[in-house]
Amino acid sequence: MKSRTFKRNRLSLALLAGLAAAGTLSVAQAQESEPTEAPEAQSSDEVQQLDAVRVTAPTGSRIERIGYDAPTPVTVAAVDELLLTTPTSIPDGLNKLPQFQNSSSPARSQHNFANTASHGNILNLRGVGGGRSLILFDGIRVAPTTYVGEVDVDVLPSALMQRVDVVTAGASAAYGSDAVAGVVNFVLDRNFVGLKGSAQYGVAEEGDNANHRITAAGGWSLHENGAGHLLASAEYSSSDGMLRSDRDISLRGYNYVGRTPGGGTPGSAANPYILGENITLVRATDGGLILNGALRGMRFLPDGSLTTFDPGTPSGTPGFNYGGEGYKIPPDVSAVAPQDSKRAFVRYSYDFESGVTAYAQAAFARNELNYASLANSLQGTNPALIALDNPYLNITQAQRDALAAAGETRIVADVYSAYAPKPQTHEQTDYWTATFGLEGMFGNTWTWKAAYNRGDSDHQVDQSGLFEWYKAYAAVDAVRDTNGNIVCRNTLSPDPRVRERFAGCQPLNVLGDGAMMTTPAGYEYATGTSSYRAIFKQEMVAATISGELFQMPAGPVDAAFGAEFRKQELDMTSNANPALLDTQAERDAHFFGVTVPSSALFFWLNNVGVAEGTVEVMEAFAEFNFPLLRDVPGARALDVNMAARATDYSTSGLVKTWKLGSTWRPVDDLLLRATISRDIRTPTLFNLFAGDQSSIGTLVDPVSGVNANIVLITGGNRNLKPEESKTFTAGAVFSPSALPGFTLAVDYYKLTIDGAIGSLGTVQIVQNCFASGGTSPECALITRPSPNEFPSSVRNAPANIAFLETAGVDIDAAYAFGVGPGTLSMRLYANWLDTFKTQQSATAQVNEYAGTAQNSTQPIMRPKWRGSLNLRYDIGNFTASVAQQYIGKFRLGSQEPNQIYAEPDFGSVSYTDLTLNYRFERGFETFLTVNNLFDRDPPLIPGNTPGVNLPTIISTFDTIGRAYTAGVRFNF
Repeated sequence: MKSRTFKRNRLSLALLAGLAAAGTLSVAQAQESEPTEAPEAQSSDEVQQLDAVRVTAPTGSRIERIGYDAPTPVTVAAVDELLLTTPTSIPDGLNKLPQFQNSSSPARSQHNFANTASHGNILNLRGVGGGRSLILFDGIRVAPTTYVGEVDVDVLPSALMQRVDVVTAGASAAYGSDAVAGVVNFVLDRNFVGLKGSAQYGVAEEGDNANHRITAAGGWSLHENGAGHLLASAEYSSSDGMLRSDRDISLRGYNYVGRTPGGGTPGSAANPYILGENITLVRATDGGLILNGALRGMRFLPDGSLTTFDPGTPSGTPGFNYGGEGYKIPPDVSAVAPQDSKRAFVRYSYDFESGVTAYAQAAFARNELNYASLANSLQGTNPALIALDNPYLNITQAQRDALAAAGETRIVADVYSAYAPKPQTHEQTDYWTATFGLEGMFGNTWTWKAAYNRGDSDHQVDQSGLFEWYKAYAAVDAVRDTNGNIVCRNTLSPDPRVRERFAGCQPLNVLGDGAMMTTPAGYEYATGTSSYRAIFKQEMVAATISGELFQMPAGPVDAAFGAEFRKQELDMTSNANPALLDTQAERDAHFFGVTVPSSALFFWLNNVGVAEGTVEVMEAFAEFNFPLLRDVPGARALDVNMAARATDYSTSGLVKTWKLGSTWRPVDDLLLRATISRDIRTPTLFNLFAGDQSSIGTLVDPVSGVNANIVLITGGNRNLKPEESKTFTAGAVFSPSALPGFTLAVDYYKLTIDGAIGSLGTVQIVQNCFASGGTSPECALITRPSPNEFPSSVRNAPANIAFLETAGVDIDAAYAFGVGPGTLSMRLYANWLDTFKTQQSATAQVNEYAGTAQNSTQPIMRPKWRGSLNLRYDIGNFTASVAQQYIGKFRLGSQEPNQIYAEPDFGSVSYTDLTLNYRFERGFETFLTVNNLFDRDPPLIPGNTPGVNLPTIISTFDTIGRAYTAGVRFNF
């Protein structure tokens, strides 16, 4: 079954076939820190290909000595090659590598809410979380760009970026806190001279997701003696994005539901999940459904009268039925967020005759996202409250009598407004950084560096068109005045303070499908803009020295020493801070003059709290490399590397990290390496200093049996300690002299995090309380209007309670050789995931996730096998390349309670990208890239809540389909 509806005007490949495309994605793991001499049999083209797997200065270490073979595996991604087969952006290219799993991006995130901070390009190394990788810009720590402490790498300038070095193991001793999973360093081409740039246009075959990218950069030697050097760049990119409704797969109402009505908890062994189509939610209707009292089970017609509600056919999940008149979450919500990015960079350096180099550089970026979110609704814990004298209410006298007999003075209805304008979110991140530094040498072997850096990010979010609850409930409470006009009841209040506060109130009709749009003035009055702003500042002073300490029989002992002072500040403000409604007095003041449910906050869905705090960090480190053996039988080389760092946080005190590694080359063709390290990740400022934050989720409540939205409240914890982790790697690099152009690396890794910062899930909190009969500590986190009612909220906070362990094997193979008149280059990078275990707390079970996928609100998956195979053929000025991604088979569900699926097994998925390129004289080239060449559909994997995402694992699979990018580049 084809899972996308194709546009009437499909693009034709023939329209673009005259354009050529560049190179292959030849991203490689650095096998050695020094390029070896190329065998005579190798061609210059072969050497060029093999450069991708060599690093001329060690990466993963602070010791900068040519000839050091790094024990830590490193991936080196050439920027030009990343952009050739993934021309949208550098991060998009990185995310095709198997080291990165479940990263967030505008095309890989859900956009239902604006109170999450993961809509930019957040790299997730090893799949352990975006905050557990240290992001560097030319060796300098990048200030967080989101309030949760992560970095949207789309703010970094790319036009003068040379490569991206990825240390795929713990590196806190060498680089500092947060390098638990590794380090991602975006490296500048500092010595570039000339002019280069690009202009390109891309579009999906279905006519959406149009994107543009324009770059220009230059490098100039200055002054008569050439001692000065200037770099400058500017770039602009944009993407139109797409809605879920742009793909047919979102229009069919797919959802996982329990197999048997009344068969027990959905997802249990007795009632496993099955794939359902045309699933509706019976909790509400677009016109309003009465859920209480004498008229329970009646729905409103557009004229305000009542009719019997057809719930459809029950499924095995309470509240989710097949067909019927329940509501569906509308698909006209952003699946790929439109994005607009502007970046500029400038760097000036000067080489003094004394050998000292001084430099100053600055970068600025503005990254904007715009997306449509979930529709407003009056349901769940915030239903519509309809007084019996509401003029939009058109019920019969018999129905009024029934209400009177039951003693009811109002109707409580759940109303979804799928037809109404969607809330619109604008996210803007302004980022700037400036660095001033000095570099030089002393003695014959020692180098030194000192730098000051300031990095600021300003992340602003405005979500407009949200129900502002005190206004919305005032607008819904309509009456007729003495002249027969329909007005808000509060405008007739005998209390002048109430009349004054609601003088601008306009009545809102919510009774009947489409009713809200019959009162547009009321809808406009009832909605407002929820805004929050997070300003993050970072100042850093760092100094390092490195060189030879003394000679040993096998060679010089190299060392590096350094110190760093860092100050970070977070100032987050909000116009919807839930903490301002903590007490009854605060609620009475805010909701003065209007009746609202007890769980109502400021806005529908988006109530983000505030945070303010500062942390100061002092660090000092030392690193040594000892050559133990050289050119003896059984050891062409044997080195031991060790590093230690002491880090003192103003919030949590002193923490020590260390690393011990070794490289052994028994023969010229084979390098063996291993490391063990202790690493840390500090709590983010938001972890520590956040006030109450509010979000919304879903809960099947075991007490009331209700399946509905639930308000989730979280906050910071100033007693958090740094996470502690241990990483072990062991591997081999094989470069046979008998097979020039071939390299193979195999590395095992194991990462264990103890005291990980985490929190119990909402379901686990409620289930633990229920299982204990109401006696467990979790019960204090649950607020219920009465003991047997659905909770009005669940509260939680982060703590050092979690555990995570992951292990696997990285495989990297490269081969380049002559074929006919040209050169064929091949690169394979694969990852086998042996284990990925987590434990939410010491009282929870340990769950294994390797080889599984979870279709939650933010779907993720961890297949056992992932890989990429890249083939490139160069002949003269023409290049053709094919990049093949492989995502191995997986099993849906997990060992968590109620995650059993009747048909859980899914096969592997592969994507093919084709690139054609032609290089003209004078430095110009044209290119064409076709991503997802065979238009592979994503596997059909809906969630357990209808319509929340495109029905697949959006963090992994392509949802756009075949897409084309064509453009020109120049470099002269």
